[in-house]
Amino acid sequence: MNIRKTFFWLHLIIGCSAAIFIFLMSITGVALTYERQIIKSAERSDYPEAPTASAKVLPLSEILTIAQSYPTKKTAEIVVENQMNAPFIVKDGRKKVAYLNPYTGAELAVPGQATKTFFRKLRAFHRWLTLDGKFSETGRWVNGIANIIFLVLILSGLYLWLPKRFNSRAFKQRLTLSGNYPNMSARNSQWHNVFSIYMAPILFVLVVTAFFFSFKWPGNTLKGLVSTESVSLAKPQEVSNQQAALQLPIAEQLAKVKTLYPQWQNIQFSLESVPTDSKVYKVDNGNGGEPQKRLKVLLNTITGDVAQEQTFEKLSTYSKLRSYIRFLHTGEALGPFGQTIAGLASLLACLLVYTGAMLSWRRWRNSRKVKADLPILDN
Repeated sequence: MNIRKTFFWLHLIIGCSAAIFIFLMSITGVALTYERQIIKSAERSDYPEAPTASAKVLPLSEILTIAQSYPTKKTAEIVVENQMNAPFIVKDGRKKVAYLNPYTGAELAVPGQATKTFFRKLRAFHRWLTLDGKFSETGRWVNGIANIIFLVLILSGLYLWLPKRFNSRAFKQRLTLSGNYPNMSARNSQWHNVFSIYMAPILFVLVVTAFFFSFKWPGNTLKGLVSTESVSLAKPQEVSNQQAALQLPIAEQLAKVKTLYPQWQNIQFSLESVPTDSKVYKVDNGNGGEPQKRLKVLLNTITGDVAQEQTFEKLSTYSKLRSYIRFLHTGEALGPFGQTIAGLASLLACLLVYTGAMLSWRRWRNSRKVKADLPILDN
């Protein structure tokens, strides 16, 4: 058996063995393409209306007083979003504790709750094959192994895609759709060849980044290969009551941050129990999935001047790569265009599974037919 036949049978056998899992990951990936935008839209539809045309948002000081009444294990944080009627969000670490009506301060039901629950369960099924939204070690391993097989399929497929004879006609047949097929098998074969070569680079990125969700070793390996040192912000220091009296109100500090970063989409800051000489403000200038547009600002609480700035470029190489890996998998790192490309690649991956399965079925059926037609020899 020559090398090409070895690759062919490897491609066929492992492709058929993992087809259902690759299809499930791909089709759910398509459904998750615009998850962030859909959730945002659902949230906005649940935002409170202004009680009157002349109603104004409550002073930030009142919102902070209400926010501090919520018990939290960690220092409470506030998220301010650059959206009309957007509620103030109270967080305890990563957990969102409450959504506060910007006009009354009353606690709201979670905006877009049904949509968020749907996508949480869909994401869990995409990653762990569970329907209840909970983590599954078994599902993680199954999808991880399917991803490894998918990578082998991409690499072996690239080799099998190369024509036996390198000439312009052969390459044209594998790069373009003729639209004129003698039968379904010929159509499936050309679809499989043409779409696979165009999607291979994108699928390669999606599969390799998926390894970091399925296994721990890629992250640990990466951490050992690149720098983990970053330029950190100075730690805010506690000040005396006399100095605290000179501090700018948080509302004024926040206004300065908004002026400095006019493209801000949301700003997050913590509510320390003691006065400090500086305060950290986390600013996101992107869609939430563009790590290169996030930064931290250390603001002098007395003068309102920027004491230090930690941009994406100042993070460690490891942190930057992990951020890109996370959001390249969804395409969000490149904005809506990247999401669309990732979604399209996932959709065409479904087509590759289908055409591959049909070609394998046709080969198996023909082989059975040949065996049935063979004459039976008497002893």
